[in-house]
Amino acid sequence: MIANPIMVLLGLWLVYRAIFSVPAGAMNNVELACAGAIVIALAGVARQTDYSHWNSGTNAVLGAVLLALAVGRWISDVSPLAAFWFLLLGGITISIIALWAVLYRPDRAPPPARAPPRVTI
Repeated sequence: MIANPIMVLLGLWLVYRAIFSVPAGAMNNVELACAGAIVIALAGVARQTDYSHWNSGTNAVLGAVLLALAVGRWISDVSPLAAFWFLLLGGITISIIALWAVLYRPDRAPPPARAPPRVTI
């Protein structure tokens, strides 16, 4: 249950780092790789308590995308503009999906339907 609120804060931190880095999107590769690994780990923990598993699966994929971005920046020169958009949209999506998982708690079972009364003549 605590993994999703932590992912909300982590996603907002990614958005903050994307916007306020100089130049925009120039986040440290180690921070980016750690953020991706943490998102993957938290998605695995959140999968055990989520009502539906698509939330944690999507966040795990987004964490893998962040890891791939960090590796891509180590191997070659990725444009800061592309990194900015990956960080911004990835952080927003991680936060929204984790917040959805926190707030979405449907009723466990609908109340049983009552049969109409029988009328005998």
